[in-house]
Amino acid sequence: MPILCIGLNHRSTPLAAREAFAIEGVDAKNALSFLVSRPEIDEIAVLSTCNRTEWYLTAQEETEAVARLRDFLRSHTGFPDGRLNGYLYDLRDQDAATHLMRVAAGLDSMVLGEPQILGQVRAAYEQGLEVHSIGPQLAELFRDAIALGKRARTETAISRNATSIGSVAMRWVAGHAALSQSRRLVIVGAGEMGALVAKHAAEVSDADIRILNRTISRAETLAEKIGAAAHPLDSLPETLAWADAVIVAATAPGYLVTADMLPARATPLLLVDLGVPRGVDPAVTDHPAVKLFVLDDIQQVVQHNLAQRQAAIPQVETMIDQSVSDYMAWLNQRQVLPVLVGMRRRANDLAQAELDQALRKLTTDDPAVAEQMSRMVHRLVNKLLHEPTLQLKAQAAQGNAEPYAQALQKLFALEDYLN
Repeated sequence: MPILCIGLNHRSTPLAAREAFAIEGVDAKNALSFLVSRPEIDEIAVLSTCNRTEWYLTAQEETEAVARLRDFLRSHTGFPDGRLNGYLYDLRDQDAATHLMRVAAGLDSMVLGEPQILGQVRAAYEQGLEVHSIGPQLAELFRDAIALGKRARTETAISRNATSIGSVAMRWVAGHAALSQSRRLVIVGAGEMGALVAKHAAEVSDADIRILNRTISRAETLAEKIGAAAHPLDSLPETLAWADAVIVAATAPGYLVTADMLPARATPLLLVDLGVPRGVDPAVTDHPAVKLFVLDDIQQVVQHNLAQRQAAIPQVETMIDQSVSDYMAWLNQRQVLPVLVGMRRRANDLAQAELDQALRKLTTDDPAVAEQMSRMVHRLVNKLLHEPTLQLKAQAAQGNAEPYAQALQKLFALEDYLN
């Protein structure tokens, strides 16, 4: 039964359109329940994130299944066929399996190796289980992809070390603040960069955080999201005395932090300046307790970390190739399972009929004799079927099972044994 992947991502589709395709929560569960109830679709799962929406499905008649899914997507998005065609990619069988493996490993992400996608793949799998929209083929595929994603992250450098300015800055701050009893962090600026830094701060640090901004309402909105405190920008001088680390993610006509703002202090102060132009006066480094990092320092680390991740790509791709090969072998062998079961059932039925006839003709009713004959007959059946079973599975693993399976069905007259 074919496996299909129909979807879009950040490479194929702009953000505004991706938002129209996104589906989650109750809406996703209702959609899966509806679609799997259609006779054209046997199994279905959806992976929907900010960067992708992908539907994985199995179907006996793929043309009809794709048409049914496209009907749903037209209704969900309001987009006509022409617009759908411009966004959607369509992958089948091994290509579909390879794609999901790459997604789970972080090779298809906007940020190479990003860790969140593996949890999102797992959530899609669990959602499909919950609404009973996935069966054995998709369940095995998602389990293999999740296992592959874990291996890639533990055995290679694909997800190691931060590769964004905000995350690198926060890792420095977290390491610095760990030296302090108070762990006090200040983020200056509530714009795009300030929001990214604040997000990372909430994820990697349990510091006491203050957010300073010219427009206090923006600081309050951001602070509420991460459980921080909002302060006006003009409170910066006294806040510097309070802080262990300060990240400046704002710009101004002049320096926001100047040397004369820094009082004498016994504890170290880390300043991270993400501004262009700079927001921190370089003269602050004359203060013995102050350490300053600027954007160029951080970008060097980002590039180094990204190079390490990129160097891991061939190793991860080798893992993916093996996982896909194993899955396709499993899938192909599964497709010949009814023939193998039918062949064994027919052989056992014939053997049992001959055994019963032979036992009726015996002059002894010794149960030990009957038991020995039964064992002999069934051992003979197992030995006769052993080699055909191995050969058919081997051909299936290579994708060549169909002509062999059809030949066995005809040679052994298995039509009545395949239900």
